[in-house]
Amino acid sequence: MTVELVPTIDREIFIDNLQEAFRRADGTNKFRREDLPRFFEKSNATLLDILHEKNFIGGAVLIINSETQHNKLSLFFVNEDFRNLGAGFSAWLEIEKYFPDTKVWYASTPWKDKRNLHFYLNKCGFVAFSIYGKEDDIYLALEKVMR
Repeated sequence: MTVELVPTIDREIFIDNLQEAFRRADGTNKFRREDLPRFFEKSNATLLDILHEKNFIGGAVLIINSETQHNKLSLFFVNEDFRNLGAGFSAWLEIEKYFPDTKVWYASTPWKDKRNLHFYLNKCGFVAFSIYGKEDDIYLALEKVMR
């Protein structure tokens, strides 16, 4: 699947889509809407829209360190209708091209989420290097050395 990355212009629409993608099974949101703009500003985040045929299908929140080039994929999502079609992998490859000077990428994902684990470890080439969290909220810290 061919995708295109573009800088996010409308943060409110981006937040709506992010909340929809991360909505829990019980209907609650993983992130409080009012916390997201502060997080984006505090972390100096780069927000990218993922487009397919000029339509929004997902997004990425990246923390780019221009000095060290150790960058973080903080949030990454593909709308439900485009999952399992290669959109996420295509988007990840485009992110790598968008930031060609990156030395190391970092990410994290819930350890129970087999689909995400397969995506990051088997498709994208990340390696798990740490486990953190408490009880039912445990994550794997991931890295991908680029050069």
